[in-house]
Amino acid sequence: MIMPDPTDLSAITRLYQVCEPSKSLHPTDPRWVNFDDVRGDENVVQVYARSLRRATPERADFKLFTGHRGVGKTSELYRLKDLLEEAVGGKPGFLVVFCDVSDRLDVNDLDFPDLLVFVASQLQEQLGKLQLPGFSAVTTYLSRVWDEIRSLLGSQVELKGVEVETGFAKLAIELRNRPNSRELLRAAVEQHSTSLLDAVNDLLNSAEASARNADYAGLVLIIDGLDKLVRRDLGNGNNTHDRLFIDRSEQLASLRVHTVYTVPISLIYTPRFSQVQQSIGEHNAPVSMIRLRPKRDAPLCPNSPGMMKMREMVEKRCIHAGTSHQDAFDSGDTLNYLCEMSGGHPRHLMMFLQAACSELDDLPITRKAAEKAVRKHGNGLLREVPDAAWDALKHFAQPQRDILKDDLHQQMLFLLFVFEYTNGEIWYEINPVLRTLERFNR
Repeated sequence: MIMPDPTDLSAITRLYQVCEPSKSLHPTDPRWVNFDDVRGDENVVQVYARSLRRATPERADFKLFTGHRGVGKTSELYRLKDLLEEAVGGKPGFLVVFCDVSDRLDVNDLDFPDLLVFVASQLQEQLGKLQLPGFSAVTTYLSRVWDEIRSLLGSQVELKGVEVETGFAKLAIELRNRPNSRELLRAAVEQHSTSLLDAVNDLLNSAEASARNADYAGLVLIIDGLDKLVRRDLGNGNNTHDRLFIDRSEQLASLRVHTVYTVPISLIYTPRFSQVQQSIGEHNAPVSMIRLRPKRDAPLCPNSPGMMKMREMVEKRCIHAGTSHQDAFDSGDTLNYLCEMSGGHPRHLMMFLQAACSELDDLPITRKAAEKAVRKHGNGLLREVPDAAWDALKHFAQPQRDILKDDLHQQMLFLLFVFEYTNGEIWYEINPVLRTLERFNR
């Protein structure tokens, strides 16, 4: 396939492409912006890196990593991976296995058996490629468990001839692509979940030992994408978040390797979250939204540090697209308007930029196109917000110190109707786009 020459594309097309909202940036990417100074009063990545380096190798250390969806958690996890891989004070860095469940599993319906199969496949795939001395991605234990699962499934899933080397990767694909057979597949894995967990830990022990023999400090597993797990009611007062993170917390804490799990932000607002912490481990401050006001009782200001950082993000995208922010917008006020309507949410700002570009044939982005982009997003929210939430949302028209810990308010955080900010204290504000809707003002 012949890729188009970027120089043949118009400036507005180039800008549209470099503002892809779903693409997470590595800190080495020229578009990446360091938001540490305008997120919160604590650098979660630095704290976790220090803690994992100091943890005893004999006891697995577990971390919970959270924040609003689209706020930049994956980019922060890339930073954590880089920090852990660095040699510090004459001591070697870690071997880090980074995997994203949303690449291989269905986050609309995900349970522990799916996750266990996914981890087994990723360890085989990623560690196998490294060819660590003395390590084999196929063990006798893992082969035996695979044969048991395969025989149990019988003719329900076509796994004839699929060997253990690729079997778990194949099963992960089946779990994602065959929702009608998902319960059957899970039941087969569940029946052998204890054996599979033991086999995965056997694989991890071998990898850990091989990593140390290869002059690594040890092994760290980062599992991204679990924060995207859709929160659905399962009846009997249970939901998909409780099912995986609370009911299965003991099993999540059974991997014998230092592990970082991403979790939905709504989970830390449930009264049962202490059970997760007791089983899995430490939770630190979330990766916070970029605060556009310096503190809760301060007014919004175009020259606040947070607003300047949001503009910096756009300016870097413009430069990467071969233009300038002065040429990309009809005025600085239009850029400020989009930054303010994002509420400090990086992905929303990228969405607005792409939507505004779609309204025009050429740059600059006009105020009219910007307002239309925001209005389209608002219309989407109008369809999503449940009737029961509108009265509760009005409470957050002004920054609030606290939020209720019930199901409704957990959903409002998870679905990005309400944003959490921090700067010494925590506060909550409504998604600014909701303020533009007649239904909200009515």
